[in-house]
Amino acid sequence: MRLVSIMLYQPGLYGMDTLTLLNIIPYTFLNPIILLAYMLAFSEDSILRYLKLNAFHDVGGNSQRINLRLYAMFCAIACSTFIGFKILVLQPLAPAPLTALEITLVQPGWSWLFAYIVTALTLAALTSRHGLESNVGGFIFAPFILIAILLLLINHVQWLLARVI
Repeated sequence: MRLVSIMLYQPGLYGMDTLTLLNIIPYTFLNPIILLAYMLAFSEDSILRYLKLNAFHDVGGNSQRINLRLYAMFCAIACSTFIGFKILVLQPLAPAPLTALEITLVQPGWSWLFAYIVTALTLAALTSRHGLESNVGGFIFAPFILIAILLLLINHVQWLLARVI
């Protein structure tokens, strides 16, 4: 047990510990902002819908199931683009140099945990065998996704006021 705890807190790549590196995975794939962006990017009226990418599979009636491979690729691209944009915008404003990891993991805490759980539950419903009906998604999951996004935005603004501005 002691060996495991020592290994988890050993500095890794660029002085990051393993727990910090493991936080990047849920930040990338369980981010409610990215999930909402995926749903909007592949909605029926969007331009990406005409690329014939099967973002959602119809499972009958009004239910759909998410394409996990496309979602994982979208998450990686969206997260790296978002981090790059934040570095370009925030680096000139910061009194001390910022790293990509500092910008990525802005004070992980209860708001991040809430956001990860809400996104994980939504993805679990979207990947289930019966899919997710749009009415259920709109009335049950959407308010929690919006609350999670609001909490993350408040967390980012607090971090900006404390660290950058």
